[in-house]
Amino acid sequence: MAYDKAYYEANKEKQNAISKAYYEANKKKLLSKSNAYYKTNKEKIKAHREANKKEVNAKRKVYYKTNREKILAYRKNNKEKILSIRLKCKYNITLKEKNIMLKKQKNKCKICNIKFSKTRSCVDHCHTTNKVRGILCNLCNVGLGHFKDSTEILTNAITYLEEAV
Repeated sequence: MAYDKAYYEANKEKQNAISKAYYEANKKKLLSKSNAYYKTNKEKIKAHREANKKEVNAKRKVYYKTNREKILAYRKNNKEKILSIRLKCKYNITLKEKNIMLKKQKNKCKICNIKFSKTRSCVDHCHTTNKVRGILCNLCNVGLGHFKDSTEILTNAITYLEEAV
């Protein structure tokens, strides 16, 4: 079979079905191969992304525009899976660990005690050690960020508020 552009265009549906079937049959093997490649070429991949940032972002935007409904449907149907991946990548915790933390905090912000049913919960972590400290509401999390996680600045702010009364 000739795999030239004209052939592919004429048989796009068939080729996509073959590729999809192959992927489903060899999913574990392909994913482990992909992960191994990423681990051994991490720096090369990062350098390529940085060098081609504008081009990559432009392609992502075009892909999003052409597949918006598909992407939104996937996000809606896979919220838990997406959250699990984000938690693991960003904070190195699982969704189960986050839920245990929420349970210990009685589903309330660790600083202001607001219930999380009313507001969004955020994983608070130290930016230098990446250690997770707790679950905060968005306002408290942003507040700590504005105070640069500095106990000295926060103490000064408390003193300022007490003197201003």
